[in-house]
Amino acid sequence: MYNLNDASFDANEGKAVFNNGNAGVVENVTVAIKKKTAEDKENAPDYKLVFTDEKGGSCDMSFWYVTSATEYSSVEEQVKKQGTKMKHIIHTIYGADYQIPVNATNAKELLDQSMKVIRDGLQNPAKFRVFANYGTTSSVKNYIQPRSWVPFIENVSVPATETRLKVGNLDAMARLDADTPNVATKTATAQTAATVDGDDW
Repeated sequence: MYNLNDASFDANEGKAVFNNGNAGVVENVTVAIKKKTAEDKENAPDYKLVFTDEKGGSCDMSFWYVTSATEYSSVEEQVKKQGTKMKHIIHTIYGADYQIPVNATNAKELLDQSMKVIRDGLQNPAKFRVFANYGTTSSVKNYIQPRSWVPFIENVSVPATETRLKVGNLDAMARLDADTPNVATKTATAQTAATVDGDDW
C-alpha cells in the first residue's frame, strides 16, 4: 500500500549554495574536515575540507593521496602543490610563525599528518575568510568552489583592508552561461511537453 501523505514521499530540500553563488571574498566561514570512510565510494576523496558560510551554504576542497603521475604533472609536482595548500591552511589556523610538526617520508604521510594538524587546530572554533570562484578562466566550473590555489583562506582577524584574497587574472568569477541549456535539460523539456500534449487520461 502506498500513502502519499507519508514522509518517505517528501521531496528533498535543496542544499544551500555557498555565498548564494557569488564569487569573491566570503566572510565568517567555518571549516571542518571529512575523512573518507568505508561507506564512501571507492573513488571518493581521502579527505575533504568543508567550508560553510553564515547561512549554511557549503562547498568543499577535495584531497586524494598522491600515488602516480597524471597527464599534467609528476608525483613530485602534485606533492608540492598539495603541500603548499597544507602549509597555507595550517599557517592560517595557527599563525605564520607556527613550526609545523609534519615530518613525512612519503606523500600519504604528508597528507595524513597535515590533516591531523589541521583537525587539531580546528578544535578551537574560528572564523575564516575564503576566496570562492568558478574555477579558472580556461576551465570554468558549474559550481562555486574555494579557489584551488594559494592564497584562498585567511583568518578573519586579518583586517579586511589588508586581505591577500583578491581577484586574479585566472579567477573565473561567473559560472557557465545558465541560458545555454545542456542536452539533459533540452531532453527533459521535450519529454515534459510531449507528456502534457499527449496526456491520455
